[in-house]
Amino acid sequence: MQDDKDDGALYLVGKELVDPNRMVMFGWSYGGYTALIAAARNPQIYQCVIVGASVPDPIEQINYYRNRLNRSGGSTTAREQLNMWLDSVSPIKQVEKVNIPMLIIHGDVDQRTPPKAARKYINALKKYNKDHKAVWLEGADHFENSLFFRHKLEFYSEVEKYLKNDCFKNTKDLEER
Repeated sequence: MQDDKDDGALYLVGKELVDPNRMVMFGWSYGGYTALIAAARNPQIYQCVIVGASVPDPIEQINYYRNRLNRSGGSTTAREQLNMWLDSVSPIKQVEKVNIPMLIIHGDVDQRTPPKAARKYINALKKYNKDHKAVWLEGADHFENSLFFRHKLEFYSEVEKYLKNDCFKNTKDLEER
């Protein structure tokens, strides 16, 4: 699946619709998971990734949902769907391979992708001295419709600053293009 995303981006480069020196992957939730995977790919086609409300450890996420299903008596179908994640690539196990800067944004009361896993991933980035910035949205849950104006203002301001000052620091300034 990651190959498909990269192939799509490179197709746009081939059509001269995208500058190959200014590509970023952004994702939220499952998209955040794919952005974490993209950050550790080689060869690398992105200059940075922006990761929101991600799933850095699929096994921890499965266990979180299993726990919730056990308490609520969830359906067999839901349990079977969780098993699809068992074979997935685990970003937490790929941290050492991260080779581009990362902006990680997470709500501190996210009930879908618990902050504990994001903190664990960020600590691993620190351990391996990987270029990253973490932003915690105070009082923010997982979904866009649960983000207040102050969360969105902080989120978009941080993304803008990150792209300008961190992601493209090795390319010409945005205003010059």
